[in-house]
Amino acid sequence: MEILRYTREHEDALISALKEDPDWDMFTNEKSVTSYKKRLLESVTYVCLENGVLCGYVRALLDDFFAVYISELFVAPEWRNRTIGRTLITTVKMDFAHLTVYALSDEDAYYEKLGYRNIGSVFAITG
Repeated sequence: MEILRYTREHEDALISALKEDPDWDMFTNEKSVTSYKKRLLESVTYVCLENGVLCGYVRALLDDFFAVYISELFVAPEWRNRTIGRTLITTVKMDFAHLTVYALSDEDAYYEKLGYRNIGSVFAITG
């Protein structure tokens, strides 16, 4: 397993992996994919490769003053249950040890399984 900072070199493999999962369409549909590709480069993004095959990624938003917010964590279905998600999270925690790391998630059960505690919620500010 190899964890690397995301570069444009990983773009095609990452977008292809996300397109395989319909739950990730909000990032890969025709209207948003170009913008999302740019965000991947601007964010704290890591990919996981196994024998050169992209099997997962994490994207986080950096607030240099206070925290790092994990925005997306994805592991391709065929690579799940192999500690890839945990390793990606650990990489963010290690590289930003001076900051608090939070996960913005609708997958609470996954983070609870890893032993992280839920300390709040997210509200949509609209209208």
